[in-house]
Amino acid sequence: MVIATHDVPRAYEPLSQTALPQRILYPPDVLEYAWYVSLIYAFLSQAWGVEIPWVGNVLRVFIAVGCVVSIWAQAGAVYKPITLALCTGALAIAIQLFFHKESSDAWHEGIDLVVWMATLVTVQALSLRPQFLKRFALVALGIGFASLPFIEVRTVGKVMRAWAFGTGIGNPNTLGMWFGFCVVYLVCWGLRAQSLTSRIIAWSVGVGCFYVVAISVSRAPLVASILACLVGLRSVMKRAFVPIFSLGLLICVVIISGAFDNEIGYYTSRGTEETGREVIWRTALDRFYDSPWIGSGLGDIRVSRGGGRFINPHNGPLHIALGAGVFPLICFMGYLTKAVVGAFRIMRRIDEGEAILLPPLVVFALIEIMVLDYTFMFPWAVVVLGLAAKGGETTVSQKG
Repeated sequence: MVIATHDVPRAYEPLSQTALPQRILYPPDVLEYAWYVSLIYAFLSQAWGVEIPWVGNVLRVFIAVGCVVSIWAQAGAVYKPITLALCTGALAIAIQLFFHKESSDAWHEGIDLVVWMATLVTVQALSLRPQFLKRFALVALGIGFASLPFIEVRTVGKVMRAWAFGTGIGNPNTLGMWFGFCVVYLVCWGLRAQSLTSRIIAWSVGVGCFYVVAISVSRAPLVASILACLVGLRSVMKRAFVPIFSLGLLICVVIISGAFDNEIGYYTSRGTEETGREVIWRTALDRFYDSPWIGSGLGDIRVSRGGGRFINPHNGPLHIALGAGVFPLICFMGYLTKAVVGAFRIMRRIDEGEAILLPPLVVFALIEIMVLDYTFMFPWAVVVLGLAAKGGETTVSQKG
């Protein structure tokens, strides 16, 4: 395999210098595009009727191996920012194997963790390639658009919500989360676009994505999108009044047109509902206190909601704590902390390149991780947190 070496572009110097060599070994193009194909297959193969069991997962593991081999000479520096995330998965699997009974649920959770670790390894290697975040965002947007034909609006309780049946983002919460990521990226990228045409296109597509978030009637993606966009506006508020005003005007025109009237009513209806998360989280914490060191096992994560119903804890850290105990939890929280610290340092020190888009995306990811179980395993979350953690790592090196 022939691997090209290139100088680091100026926009990437703050994220790459010091922690990595000045000349970086990039993974070959084929690995990046193969990974995108594997994502498209994973999220759309069932809807398209071409799903073959195990193919997607095996493909992603092979791609991860290829990425490690392609950057082996600098693997230590590349993977240092996500060491705690890899430890989280490895410890959870080891604790399950040594201390808990085997079950089908545990088996599926273990596979999910392996695929997550493979995604971590792949993303961290591919992030060496210039404009990786941009290309990934376009692929994520393409997956979202490809799911639109499968969207159906159905009544759940007294609320109409959108489901993308058969796709990997079919659940309303997951659908809203996926398109929420696209909204935040497009809004923040549009603010920094050099041409008016690019800005108009980005914001127009962003408004369309926001409509999908709205019809999912999922509160967390809606709130997370708004808060993340506000973080994105922070650094340009003083010198970009006209673009910000234009964006606000566009949103107002769409809302005034009546496009969101029904959705606003559905959110009002859901706002009076008891989400149950407060009860679920208390119950989950009680279960964690009963077995803090090794958890209850990957096959016994769900908690009772009463009436013989069991549900996942709807919280990433609690999900890990219930499944494998305190040590994987500590590693996972360290991984999130590293990403947060990296995002803060990027906000303070980096004014150009893709890195400036990371702080609002990290805000969005953290909110979603705290209200849904598997958010941290989704490719967009792995990309955002991994890049942010790398930004913090290299900034520390520069400071020293």
